[in-house]
Amino acid sequence: MIRVEVLGPFAVRRDGAEVPLGPPQQRALFAALVLARGVPLSATTLAAGIWDGEAPASAVAVIRKYVHHLRRLLGGELTIASSRRGYALTLAPGMLDADDFSRAVHAADRARAAGDLDTAGGRLREALALWRGPALTGVTGPGADQHRPVLDGQHLAALRSRLEIDLELGREQRILPELRSLADAHPLDEHLRLLLMTALYRCGRQAEAIASYQECLKLLRDDLGVDPDPRLRELYGRILHADETLLPTSAVPSVPAQPPTPVVPSVPAQLPAPSAAFVGRAKELERMEALSDGGVVVISGMAGVGKTTLALHGAHRIAERFGDGHLYADLHGFGPGREPTPPGEILDRFLQALGVAPADVPDDLAVRAGLFRTLTTGRRLLILLDNAAGADQVRDLLPGAGPGLVVITSRGTLPTLLARVGARLLALRPPKDEEALALLAARVGTDRTRAEPVAAREIVAGTGGLPLALAVVAARAVAQEHLPLSAIAAELHDAHGTLDAFGGAGDVRAVLSWSYRALEPAAADALRVLGTHPGPDVTVAAAASMLALPERHTRALLRALVEAALLVEHRTGRFAAHDLVRAFASELPWPGDQERREAVHRLLDHHLHTAEQAMAAVFTGRPRIALPPALPGVVVSAPPPNAALWFVDEHPTLLAAHDLAHRDGFDGHSWRLAWALRDFFSRHGLWHHLQTSQHLGLAAARRLGDRLAEAHSRRGLALVESNMGRYSAAREQLREAAGAFEAAGAKEFLAETYRFEIWVLDRAAEHESQLKSAQDLLDLYPLASGARHRAWALNAVSWSQVRLGRFGPALEHAEAALALGDGLGPYSLADTLHTLGSAQAGLGDHEAAQRSFTRSADSYLRLGAHAHAVVALRALGDVHRDAGRRDLADAAYRRALAVAEETDDPRAAAISGELAVYRT
Repeated sequence: MIRVEVLGPFAVRRDGAEVPLGPPQQRALFAALVLARGVPLSATTLAAGIWDGEAPASAVAVIRKYVHHLRRLLGGELTIASSRRGYALTLAPGMLDADDFSRAVHAADRARAAGDLDTAGGRLREALALWRGPALTGVTGPGADQHRPVLDGQHLAALRSRLEIDLELGREQRILPELRSLADAHPLDEHLRLLLMTALYRCGRQAEAIASYQECLKLLRDDLGVDPDPRLRELYGRILHADETLLPTSAVPSVPAQPPTPVVPSVPAQLPAPSAAFVGRAKELERMEALSDGGVVVISGMAGVGKTTLALHGAHRIAERFGDGHLYADLHGFGPGREPTPPGEILDRFLQALGVAPADVPDDLAVRAGLFRTLTTGRRLLILLDNAAGADQVRDLLPGAGPGLVVITSRGTLPTLLARVGARLLALRPPKDEEALALLAARVGTDRTRAEPVAAREIVAGTGGLPLALAVVAARAVAQEHLPLSAIAAELHDAHGTLDAFGGAGDVRAVLSWSYRALEPAAADALRVLGTHPGPDVTVAAAASMLALPERHTRALLRALVEAALLVEHRTGRFAAHDLVRAFASELPWPGDQERREAVHRLLDHHLHTAEQAMAAVFTGRPRIALPPALPGVVVSAPPPNAALWFVDEHPTLLAAHDLAHRDGFDGHSWRLAWALRDFFSRHGLWHHLQTSQHLGLAAARRLGDRLAEAHSRRGLALVESNMGRYSAAREQLREAAGAFEAAGAKEFLAETYRFEIWVLDRAAEHESQLKSAQDLLDLYPLASGARHRAWALNAVSWSQVRLGRFGPALEHAEAALALGDGLGPYSLADTLHTLGSAQAGLGDHEAAQRSFTRSADSYLRLGAHAHAVVALRALGDVHRDAGRRDLADAAYRRALAVAEETDDPRAAAISGELAVYRT
């Protein structure tokens, strides 16, 4: 049985299994035939619908090839007929979900006209259940862009009708949250606004209904320069005067909906693993399960009480109920050394997890939030927002209407959310004495708590039963087994002072200060200094730099802090602290501000000099900037054998260090760190981080008045612009950078700028200009010049010739580049091997091309550049296919698909969508 789906991700299924439809244009062609519903479409019409801009000269031949491939894929179950009028596809009843949708809507209309509202509402729910997301998701081209708003408009019209019926049936309480979300997603839709105002008034929220009208009035006047619809104005007047006879409004003129952004949905699974040391909380877990029918749940309580632990355990228990995926974010609402994570940053991560390419994430926060609501409407998602600062931080992170569940942990109760979206509150308090005793026994051993039951209860009382405080005390007891629990209870009793933020639920500061005072002086100093470290964890080398101590001595101090349960070595050589411990450490007094600033300076020196060395090891063809000498005591780590993977591990910490440099006014470090991170972020598709870092670097360079530093930042911003397809803006940034480099006599950086301009021209498909610029660059590096620069220029010329189909000269230049040997760095070697393989394939030398593409793909994989590896593996499969080696071609395509699935690089996802057609 064939089923064609257009109401969401575009797909064809045979007996439930999806049929691969091939590359984007082939998918677009089939979608056009489906939506024509048997009407023949000429090749000219099809070409206009599947290609943006002018169709290629070979469009008719390409369309003929696409039809041939589709006929093979679909077999005899669907027939694409051809005639003098064009191509046509006729689907049997029950094959197309859009037809089923229309039939259900028409049945609902008939039932409603007959006064049978229950039946009408049921048929509309059946119709709306057929929708799995924005229409024609995954289909590109002008034709799909024309059909998409029509289909989505039909969806919104059916949704409006269903909501009208629900209002007529007195279900305003039930649909109010859904109406709020829809009105937020479609703020200019007056029909939805009318329904929302009616529902609010009937729910006894007259003031909110009036405010909703005033908000709509402002939007319409500001955005469109018009007043609201007369019916909406009439309803406003009736609400304003508290009209008790207010009745449901029937048919209201529809306003066409704006088409949502097409996105290929994905199923994220972001929940971290739950803690193994979990005891009790049975009632809270049962309550959490009872609240899991959808909506918003707020788990509130003091720091260290176990909100995150409970939320994770509860989330994992109910996770299988949410088949559309699980999203997680630590909002850092409370913690030392950093501001709460902005909602826009979290939305960026969530949108990418849901399938939005980084370049397609909107810049404006409101638009970004609207897109998130659109993509989550109707989806069964579980979203865990951990450690929220307040309602303002999470408001834009709430999904659209649907069966999803949002779990928020916060120290506050977030009363605004309780009032506005009907969030349910689960207030978490320290466990009761018996449960806290069980937690202590689980950590120190039941034999010890049974032997000293009074002391065990005194420890529970002294910590207020706070799980974090109990864990710190238990670590002390485990580390010193000879010490009786009564001695620990006495020391805890004698401690004085409270951690102000946690007053009333246990003497947390007493617990932490007691652990701190028990440290040797050097370890205590180390904790104070490490309290300023901004990253998620710290390495031995970074800690040694902050402390200005040898690494061996530093490692011993870190071990002492681990033994005191103040740090944890969560990975070999990497140490992290709980937020409460970091808060405590950040409060410890410094002898003076200068000492603190010097420690931060040494930390930034360590990260900058180490990152610069790793950059030079990975990107050997890139000229290096001169760094100021590091302060005494700074450890500059030599790059590991695979420096590219070092960047993968370290980049979260480097980002935090860059932010620290920006906040503390270390402008020199700020622009230089942005420079060092530039190519790694670009190669690995981390475009949001690339954009943020380069803008911070440019701001720092301007504050310094350093024109050369500004030129480096503009070179980075050109990379940002080109990755987003804004090639004119990229070239403008390059012109500014080149002018500054030329004025400063910085020949190497000027040449690097020209090299990148070649790459921009390649992306913009201006290949003749690309070849001319590459040849000009080659002239700058004669045979007597440095090998690495000449090798890069030779490869640039070779690739430009490949793009123009001049494979003979391309082969000569690629071989000349490879002949320079060690002059090529690891990335440049992989790039040049790919160019060589392309030239060999163009000349029909399949055996040689196979060897080159294999070496190129292997090199990219070793560097962690998975998106580039996918391109090379696809090219390898093409070579095998052209040589008639279908088994080897299929193996290469399978490997390419497997690699594409392992990477977050936005380019890989697009490539993987094109591969399936070849595996036939």
